[in-house]
Amino acid sequence: MIVCILTESRCYKAHQPAFPIGIVVHSTGANNPWLKRYVQPSKDDPDRAELLAILGVNKSGNSWNRDVKKSAHYMIGKRADGKVDTTMLLPEDYCAWGVGTGTKGSYNYNPTAHIQFEVCEDALVNEEYFLECYHAAVELCADICRRYAWEADVIVSHHEAHELGYASNHKDIDHWLSKFGKTMDDFRADVDLLLHPEKRVHGVGDRVRFTGKTQYRNANAIVGKKASPCVATVKEVYRPEKARHPYLLQGTGIYGWASASDIE
Repeated sequence: MIVCILTESRCYKAHQPAFPIGIVVHSTGANNPWLKRYVQPSKDDPDRAELLAILGVNKSGNSWNRDVKKSAHYMIGKRADGKVDTTMLLPEDYCAWGVGTGTKGSYNYNPTAHIQFEVCEDALVNEEYFLECYHAAVELCADICRRYAWEADVIVSHHEAHELGYASNHKDIDHWLSKFGKTMDDFRADVDLLLHPEKRVHGVGDRVRFTGKTQYRNANAIVGKKASPCVATVKEVYRPEKARHPYLLQGTGIYGWASASDIE
């Protein structure tokens, strides 16, 4: 995790203490997947040079680390090297100004304060980028839930927060999920699987992330050969409760049998 606290933002300077009870998932609503658009280190950040090297330099001066009335606790998007990563923008015990106000109040503030994060949108047609961001968001939510002893049902999108009466009328992140056949129920289910891995069983046709470096010629082979991490499709499943490598995967970095521990 990259830590780049936006100490020059109006939200940070206000420092309204938060006692969070859930999570709100946002997306930015603009075709710009680069973290540097929104995240830049403060002038007095001791890690400024290193952070600029990682994030890239925002030459327009329009990041959120200035006198603007909006912020989130985390941001997911592309670093300068093109890799998708997560950046912390505010401590979790600060109220974030991300969700606005609805008919019943706001998830920005106590007693309904939520931890909030943004995902940097692109043109919403790149499935590879979408899945990288999706998995990063699932992992972030699972990490937060573990630390607060929450279950996945505390997670809502900005759109759902509005429907519940605690946010302004936005469509994120549901509109992006729908373009790739997913819903917030799917998202919460995937977080739940990280919180409770004993529930996880992959099926034929599932799109998964292969995180390993070895593939095998059959489900019980001992010696494997080189493979590369990638997004892949499950082509066949063989005795997942007993086989060494029960999943036959096809993707840009693998066409072979893979171990369950190498699949997310």
